[in-house]
Amino acid sequence: MNENATAISTSLRARLLRWLLLPGFLLTFGLLAKNYLTVSEMANRIQDRLLVALAVTISEHAINSGGDLLSRDIELLLEQFTRENTYYRVQGPDGAFVTGDFGLPRLPEGVTLEPGVPHFYNAHYRNEDVRAVTMKYLVANPSSNIYGWVIIDVSQTRRERDNLIYDELLGSTTDFLVLMFLGGVFAWIGVSRGLAPLRRLQQAIRRRSTDDLRPIRHAMPKEVTEVVKSLNALLARLESSITANQRFIADASHQLRTPLATVQAEAEWALRNASNPEDRQALERIVDQTRQTARLASQLLNLARVSPEGRKAVRYEKTDLLALAASVTSGMVRQAIRHDIDLGFDDQSEGMNCQIETGNEVLLQEMLSNLIDNAIVYGTPGTIVTVRLIGGGVAVGPVLEVEDNGPGIPKEDRKAVLERFVRLDEQNGQGCGLGLAIVREVADAHRARLTLEDGKDGKGLKVRIEFPL
Repeated sequence: MNENATAISTSLRARLLRWLLLPGFLLTFGLLAKNYLTVSEMANRIQDRLLVALAVTISEHAINSGGDLLSRDIELLLEQFTRENTYYRVQGPDGAFVTGDFGLPRLPEGVTLEPGVPHFYNAHYRNEDVRAVTMKYLVANPSSNIYGWVIIDVSQTRRERDNLIYDELLGSTTDFLVLMFLGGVFAWIGVSRGLAPLRRLQQAIRRRSTDDLRPIRHAMPKEVTEVVKSLNALLARLESSITANQRFIADASHQLRTPLATVQAEAEWALRNASNPEDRQALERIVDQTRQTARLASQLLNLARVSPEGRKAVRYEKTDLLALAASVTSGMVRQAIRHDIDLGFDDQSEGMNCQIETGNEVLLQEMLSNLIDNAIVYGTPGTIVTVRLIGGGVAVGPVLEVEDNGPGIPKEDRKAVLERFVRLDEQNGQGCGLGLAIVREVADAHRARLTLEDGKDGKGLKVRIEFPL
């Protein structure tokens, strides 16, 4: 399958859902990313302000205490207030270490501190990520003997900040996923309802057949209206073509019957009066071919009558299959005797229903005549042909069978012989390959089930036609 065929076979529902949901997913990921950046920036801003306040507080304490460390009470208060580990370092105006943690991360190289302006940066201390601030603070306290600009470094762990971002991102992700799920459900419902007219169109097309080429009248959306119009135009052209074809076959067959009958009569008269053996052989071939051609014309006319287009003018009414089968069988006994065929009728109705509500007697007679004629034409002398009618019950309709013990039809060919102009025995010049095709058309017209089976003891052929109730 090429790429174009693959693209065409893709589900329209899948395409619509993909184009509806994919932008939604992209928008969701974009909003989550924006939310993450916003929350991170807000958390950093809060922590940075807190670090500046801590730096000022710690510097004032160190100066007032003459360089002492923060008391344990103050450290515990800071930990409870921020829930983070806080580290600090104070350097004197001459750069000498005053108090705090000497090993705190240094200000990145190349950064110049401006007095009173805090500089924030990220670092790593004691196996943890920390947020740090460094600032210059002017000191003029005679009691502490510290004068000039001191440098205060304050670092704080980021666990609380990261947990805040994680909780906020998790909550946002959950909300977005719920919204996407609901959006997907509503998109599925909307697409399904939007495609419902196409489903109705599909069902309407499936109901169409060669028996029913009526235009589709279902109301459709604007986007599908032109497709329906084109389809209706195609159905109209198809119906016109089939009608013209059937009319031509019927007219041609009808026009051929009279001259063929004349040719046959003249040839038979000449055959009876011919004395030369060579003339008689030639006339016999002419008579045989004329009979075959006349039979073909008759079968074509019958096929045109039982075809879907020909059946439009046919009226269906309640038909007694038992009386019809008995009448057709008795009418073909003489033909069977001429071919040394034993033709009989087996009534197995046993008082059960043998009527069908929608039947056409002419078509049914044609169907049964063709079945019996096929059994006679292709049978050998002494062949037994049985027409059997089985009455219908509560759940099944009547069944018509024509069974013989003749040569039969191989199982692998039984489907093919139902097609037009298919003949398995080309040496037998009497058949024209239309008999079973006519049988199939009539069975389809009566919604009957046609099957070809083995005859009794696996010999011959049994044609079984099951009619509906």
